[in-house]
Amino acid sequence: MKKHGVMLFTFVILFLTLGFDLAYGQEQKENEKVTVTLDFSEKGAFGLKNNTSQSVLTDITFKVQDLSVSLTGYTCHYIGTNKYLRLDYDANYPGQLQISVPKPIVIDSITMRTTKKGIFIKYNNKFLSATEKKPIVESINSNNITLTESKKTGESLSSYITSITLTYTRPKLDATLDEKAFDAESTIKGIVGENKTLALNRTFNPSQLYTMCLPFDLSKDMITEIFGNETKVFLYDGYQNGELSFSTVKEGVLNAGMPFLMRSEYYVEQPTFAGVTVESTTAQTVGGGEWDLCGTFGSYELAADGTQLFLTAGGTLAKPLAESRKMRGFRCYLKKAAGTVNGSAQLPSVTIDGETNAIKTAEYAAPTSATTAYSLSGMKLNAGCKTANGGIMIIDGKKFITTNR
Repeated sequence: MKKHGVMLFTFVILFLTLGFDLAYGQEQKENEKVTVTLDFSEKGAFGLKNNTSQSVLTDITFKVQDLSVSLTGYTCHYIGTNKYLRLDYDANYPGQLQISVPKPIVIDSITMRTTKKGIFIKYNNKFLSATEKKPIVESINSNNITLTESKKTGESLSSYITSITLTYTRPKLDATLDEKAFDAESTIKGIVGENKTLALNRTFNPSQLYTMCLPFDLSKDMITEIFGNETKVFLYDGYQNGELSFSTVKEGVLNAGMPFLMRSEYYVEQPTFAGVTVESTTAQTVGGGEWDLCGTFGSYELAADGTQLFLTAGGTLAKPLAESRKMRGFRCYLKKAAGTVNGSAQLPSVTIDGETNAIKTAEYAAPTSATTAYSLSGMKLNAGCKTANGGIMIIDGKKFITTNR
């Protein structure tokens, strides 16, 4: 009897051990290594304002995929002969760059490229190593790090960073929702269910207005966590007396497939949504009298007869040209309700929380590689007008608007 008891005990221990090993192995397979590079040598990178070589007191946060980056203290983002982000030493306001990821994600390593020596990695209040004029790689194994300027006698009290590359471990993505995809609905149908981790291939600039439509519920907490505490979300109230009305969502959950407007507080690039439930495989339409607000997951071709309109970053309306009507996915547009008169030359006004936005006279033009376009400030845009990013541009002396909001 004793022998059988020992054998049973051994079997239980072996079963539990194997069970834990299998569970651990399964968990490991569900993780993935991700590498993200923050390139500070690009003009306007991450919404940072370019300035002269003089440092300024800074307090900026931006998001890139899972990374939350806070830039504080005396810093300088300089675009010149040498392009860099500079952290300056000041006893009261030292230049610092803090990078964090949400748990259970862990930062594994960091590589920095600098133009001068003097940058330190600070982890758990200890300085790990100083950089030279070459990259440095350190094992971090944490969900946050701080880069700060060193204070050393006889050395320059400034750190010049051209780029930072981080590698971290996160739960494996179930899918990437690509704003340029035509078959987005097929992707969504394949990931219906609970506890999904999704990335949205889209970039948001701070304080600009964007149309949105997502296939999962979005809580207020998730919105503020990803896009910032001051982020505003607006739902469509309807059309009346020549006005399209939207109002702020203060509490509650945005349901899957619901079209809405959003003004992000932070610069956000390819945000990740973890632990969401994909419910809707069809975008919703919100009725509102003569005009309906229609969501779309995949890229959509707008009608050019004035019955469909899109909203620009500034909260103004425009109708597309016949030859260029494609709008990217995970957005929404306005459509004349069935049985109403077709659109006229007079566009309706837009009110958000009762405040009327001025309507600009502009038409939509889809940029191509052969298009020569200029910004409102007169700057020549690159091939394909990519830097326009859905804003107003000048082509052949006329104002045009892209539909990429």
